Amino acid sequence: MNLCPNHGIVLEATLKIKGLERFFKENPLMGYGPVTHDGEIRLNGKVELNHSYENYPAVQQLIDLKIIIPSGYPNTQPEFEEVGGFVPRIDEFHINPSGTLCLGSPFRIDKYLRVNSDFLEFFNAFFIPYIYAVALKKDHGINFVFGELKHGSEGELEDFASEIGLTNKEELIACAHALSQKKRIANKGPCPCNCGLRLGKCELHLQLNKLRKTLPRKWYRNFKARL
Repeated sequence: MNLCPNHGIVLEATLKIKGLERFFKENPLMGYGPVTHDGEIRLNGKVELNHSYENYPAVQQLIDLKIIIPSGYPNTQPEFEEVGGFVPRIDEFHINPSGTLCLGSPFRIDKYLRVNSDFLEFFNAFFIPYIYAVALKKDHGINFVFGELKHGSEGELEDFASEIGLTNKEELIACAHALSQKKRIANKGPCPCNCGLRLGKCELHLQLNKLRKTLPRKWYRNFKARL
């Protein structure tokens, strides 16, 4: 593991992030970047992609990578940026305007991190499938093998819809509104699915209650505003 002059600060931060030490053991070409005053952990170096999936081609590739783990992790998402020119910086490869990689919708990533904050597991669950799919698309003309969402809020709404089981945008926004309220208040209101029942009397409230356990009301207020 490459250390920086602020070794003590880095070591303390590393110990707080579950799975980061194991990440370095599995990716020994990664090291620390400069420590920032706001507590961000910056990583840079190379990761080795050695991946295959079903009958698709195997990929072996060194990827130049920068990672920012914010001080608010896991409540704030880490940022990944490929800096060696392997990933074309165009929308069809799911690159954010800032140049960071779009590894999934904010809903999917935040929901995952609230349940499992292990950084190595996050890396393997989100970055590895993304970069493998990019390699297949770029080098073999195979479109994203694990599926892909639309860009921006449309993709996030699509991801939310798959979790809720509804497709109508107005109904989904109503679900987000209900999740932004206290449960006892939301359950007294009309059900977002327009069944004519109160939410508390419709089976949909069971699905919404599961989501309440992973993301807070404030998250859904911001989500609704994004939509």
